[in-house]
Amino acid sequence: MTSETDNDTSISKGLFFRLSGTGKDIWETNRPRPTTVQLVDQKRFHGEVRDISRGIVDNGIYIASYAPRAVEVALEKAQKENVNIEFEVVNMLDDLSKTNLKQHSHDAILDSAIFHAFSNDERLAYIKNLEYLIKPNGLYIQIVYSEKETHETISRRMKKSDLNELFSSKHGWTIESVEGTL
Repeated sequence: MTSETDNDTSISKGLFFRLSGTGKDIWETNRPRPTTVQLVDQKRFHGEVRDISRGIVDNGIYIASYAPRAVEVALEKAQKENVNIEFEVVNMLDDLSKTNLKQHSHDAILDSAIFHAFSNDERLAYIKNLEYLIKPNGLYIQIVYSEKETHETISRRMKKSDLNELFSSKHGWTIESVEGTL
């Protein structure tokens, strides 16, 4: 696996907190990623969907607006709580069994530009939590910065070989595809 250091992750996290909300970062686009639009068009999202993000909900809003059942479920939950929208702040590196999140409760999870920022040890904890959340045969979609990314604020990138290893069948995963996008 990659030999990047934890210091690389600290740089990435520091940049995130320094740049978020300024309009100077590359992850805050005020629109869904083109990959998300394509996946919605392909009807890849169904049932209970979770958008794991750093708080920039562009993808989640887009998915919800085009996934009637997800909207229906979200509205039912919001009605019960008498609120217009529900956000849940969860550290995906903590033990999720100690949260209100239910095991195997999600049909699909979208990870948009999160996984690549973690250290190697954090990635393993994160994968364990994905396994906790995703229903058997559920769908995990990961959008990460690859080793081909040249933008200077991205301190960590994913190699295809690392993804293939971390999400291999020997670890209980089935990879449908690993694709490059713009």
